[in-house]
Amino acid sequence: MKRCIILVFLLIFTVALIAENGLTNYLPAGNDIKGKPAKTISKEDYDRNFEKDHNETNREGWVLVDSLDLEAILNNGDLLGARFDHISSQINVVSNFLDLLTSDALAALEKSPKWLRPALQNKFTQLDTDTQNELAAVINNSYDPHIDEIAFAIAHSSVQFLSSDFCYPELFDYNAMLLFVADLNLDFVQIVDYGTSTTDENYYSTAKYWKIDENGDTVEFEIPKEIYYMYIVHPKITDAISSYVDPEIVEDNNTHQNNIVAPPVGRFWRDFLFNQADMNYPVLRDELSGISVLWDESGGTTDTAINKVTNWINASMSFTSNYERPHQPVRIYRKHFGRCGEYADLTSAAARSALIPCSSVLSYSGDHTWNEFWNEGWIMWEPVNGYINIPLVYENGWGKVFGSVFEIRSDGLLLPVTDRYSEEHATITVYAEDINGNPIDGAKIILKITDPGLVYDNFGYTDEDGKYVFIVGEGRSFYARMESSIGDDPVNPDEYSLLIDNTINGEEYEYVFIADGEMPNIEYTQIPTPADPEQDYQMVFEYDVLKQIIHGDFIFDDIDDTEFYAAKDGGVVNFFMTDDLYYQIYTMGGNFETFNEILEMQSGSASFDVPTNESWYGFWDNFNNLNNPVWLSGSVKLYEYDNSSAGNDLPDNQKISLSNFPNPFNPTTTISFNVTQTSSFATIAIYNLKGQKIRTFSNLQINQSSDQQIVWNGTDDNDQPVSSGIYFVSLKTGNDTITKKMILMK
Repeated sequence: MKRCIILVFLLIFTVALIAENGLTNYLPAGNDIKGKPAKTISKEDYDRNFEKDHNETNREGWVLVDSLDLEAILNNGDLLGARFDHISSQINVVSNFLDLLTSDALAALEKSPKWLRPALQNKFTQLDTDTQNELAAVINNSYDPHIDEIAFAIAHSSVQFLSSDFCYPELFDYNAMLLFVADLNLDFVQIVDYGTSTTDENYYSTAKYWKIDENGDTVEFEIPKEIYYMYIVHPKITDAISSYVDPEIVEDNNTHQNNIVAPPVGRFWRDFLFNQADMNYPVLRDELSGISVLWDESGGTTDTAINKVTNWINASMSFTSNYERPHQPVRIYRKHFGRCGEYADLTSAAARSALIPCSSVLSYSGDHTWNEFWNEGWIMWEPVNGYINIPLVYENGWGKVFGSVFEIRSDGLLLPVTDRYSEEHATITVYAEDINGNPIDGAKIILKITDPGLVYDNFGYTDEDGKYVFIVGEGRSFYARMESSIGDDPVNPDEYSLLIDNTINGEEYEYVFIADGEMPNIEYTQIPTPADPEQDYQMVFEYDVLKQIIHGDFIFDDIDDTEFYAAKDGGVVNFFMTDDLYYQIYTMGGNFETFNEILEMQSGSASFDVPTNESWYGFWDNFNNLNNPVWLSGSVKLYEYDNSSAGNDLPDNQKISLSNFPNPFNPTTTISFNVTQTSSFATIAIYNLKGQKIRTFSNLQINQSSDQQIVWNGTDDNDQPVSSGIYFVSLKTGNDTITKKMILMK
């Protein structure tokens, strides 16, 4: 069984037109520039894009005749946009990744909530077709109310896990089913569904709880859907593998993979911990029976779910260890003893099996880990010592002065929380730049402290501004290094640079790392917008980058080379418009001609009065980033001028064709063309990958009754042989142009 992932997805909807204030060739939306926060889009505004009339008139004389709504996560090197086809006078989607999706995956995307589709699509496009179909089948064969939970767990699992033999697709369905079984057995919590897969594209679920507030009153509260999905639904517990585990097999301390076994011998933690119990140990489901509140903020009763889970952990475990240090909660429970690492993993799993949002918190250099649960905010929780909501106990009680403290989110993102556990703390902002001073996205920053020698403390990945922020404790010395695919700093892999000696409470420190390489750069030539002699068609493009996606390696995982994708505010893309010839040159990495370009912006719009003598492209790309994807939401609209009211007729589409054989060729190829229009002469030009014209055949007399041919012998206009590579042949006659790709192989 094989599996694998990346995220991307396209939605095509009928949408309406833009505001009645006219259209311009270049109209950036707002003054957003690189480094500023991303534009926030409300659910109401987001949904409104899909509610307008497809045939609504935009302004006098113009009618919307076609539209595309495109939403996807663009990985590095991805492009997404639309092509105006001058033969059919229609717009079609163009992309260099959408054809990776299988039909089953497309059906699964359509069935999943719309807000989940880009992340799920991004995963599917990184998987082979067999794995796509296996995972898609779980979604396609599922029913409400399980679909969104299944789709979320797949979309936010790593590519490496999904493509491994440890991944059992049916576990995602089993995981969702167990959530609702637990819901039937618990009184302090209720899963709430908003919409269904058949009634609302943006359907989602969450959970509501009852608690006793600080005044002693029983109140109800609902958690954000992000908390529900990431900290209850997600089947991954810190570095453990989300799979079936044989509780009897001693876990290998190096791989932590040897006890993964198919059911029924292998057991899944959500069922094993909640519904089962070893002899003479309590059943967690029974311990929580009749408990009506999550927690008592006033401290008046211990009859709460948090207290009951705390008691169950301590009744099931002893604080000691031997040679085996398991990560899998099923094996930890069967051993019934461990230290802080085992307690933290078991607490997360037990709490989530009881529908309590729970995370794991770690101070790596401090050699300690514990938990937090959600109660309208994160609350410190360490069952082994009975600690609840006393976060400064480690600093003031244990005498620990932390380097840094972070939460390990289920999708692999590390979130800094040092300020919750250190009474006095500072911030260190690190920047990564290339040799020209450009920010490096996705650079890895490794942080160490002196204790007294250098000790590993934390790591993070830079955003689009080349920035990462560490929150650190007071009175510590910090060293770091930057690693990226275009260079490291320091260059020697064993060296670290001193960032700050003896941090001071409240201070903000900055440090810049510089790589000796250069960030990617797109070669293009800006040209004036082509003139349109006829008032016939107009293309309008609008877009917002909803999020940037931080992408990097997750070292706290029992599968090697695991990568994570985590959204945060920000993100920019490039937008270009060009013709057939230069679009092909662009896709080959050559210098291409473009107009109406919008470079590295979070949002914008552009319009183009379309000359119908050839086809045109408008597209967004993520070619300038080194590592981090972006989440794009864009629309493309095609307007036609209402000639009945204007009193003029549309010209007929002019027909020309072009081909060559053989292709690839060496050293000659026959170029065939056909023209069915009233032009007398044609010109054939040949371009290299840089967009340079190398050979021209001018004043070719047209014979409208048959195909015509010329032979190119692989030489330029100076009769010098050209090198092997990709070339483009372009036929121009009258107002029409058509371009094809050729490959010369010597």
